[in-house]
Amino acid sequence: MRYLYSFITFIFLIVSKNTSASQWIEGNRLILQGLDKITARIKTFEIDVLQTYKFGVLDIFVERCVFSKPIFKPESLAYISIKDNSDRFSEVKFEGWMFASSPTLNALENPVYDISILACIKVDKQSEKSSSVSPKERILTFN
Repeated sequence: MRYLYSFITFIFLIVSKNTSASQWIEGNRLILQGLDKITARIKTFEIDVLQTYKFGVLDIFVERCVFSKPIFKPESLAYISIKDNSDRFSEVKFEGWMFASSPTLNALENPVYDISILACIKVDKQSEKSSSVSPKERILTFN
């Protein structure tokens, strides 16, 4: 009986691990929104995974981003590092996971800037390079 209980527990752990791991899709681009509280300007920008983006005095590095499959509740997560270069000692002000559905759960605490993630997406690099027309030009030609 003890062996049967151990076997069922083992099977349950394997099945539950496989189903939870398959819920997420790895993305290669993160869409962020930054607010400059001094000027009250909002800027939306995209960062490729393993790239750094400069927003004001902040350096934002995206280590990983994932998003849920369409059959699940929509959610995007990103593991990012934000370094503050406002003085001569640049230090990491934030490092961790940010959630698109609840930006205040893990938020950057900065008196000047607010950063929140909007979405994690997967962009096909080949189709992006093969297109000779930029997305803005495509929008202008259709209007």
